[in-house]
Amino acid sequence: MSNRIADRLEIHECLYRYARGVDRLDYDAIVDCYFDDAVDAHGSYVGSAAGLVEDIRSRHQIIDSSQHYITNVIIDFDGEDRAHVESYCLAFLREQASEEGQPQSEAMSRCRYVDRFERREGRWAIADRVVVFDEFLTNQVQDLRRDEWVVSRRDRSDPVYLWGRDGSTPRP
Repeated sequence: MSNRIADRLEIHECLYRYARGVDRLDYDAIVDCYFDDAVDAHGSYVGSAAGLVEDIRSRHQIIDSSQHYITNVIIDFDGEDRAHVESYCLAFLREQASEEGQPQSEAMSRCRYVDRFERREGRWAIADRVVVFDEFLTNQVQDLRRDEWVVSRRDRSDPVYLWGRDGSTPRP
């Protein structure tokens, strides 16, 4: 019998890496969370992980800030190598401002990922996902962050990818 604590940790890690992948537009990280034959029903998109990446690439062109919070993860194992996983997700997606300093539209989505995870060749990943939406709201927001603060980036220049790589701490 496998170590269920290690299995749970690997499934949680996959969920969190998916969120980081979307938020940082790290397309390879997104695809790594799925098996090649996985299907994702993600709002108006239904298809493969590779297709989901193209959908995200298109939809997120106007998004300058994205944060996905994954909580309330319930894992029900169905045999040694399959688990049914429900995860709550709260996502904030802020659109680019039309002009510098102008209010921006921010979408907030409350949803759940209803996943079937499988372990294949020793690796847990998503085999099937349905995103169940509870609510999708938009608000006008004004970003008040200061110029001297370290700013989040939606690519591999974000500090999370640089942290400790050369022994230094990312600074503005």
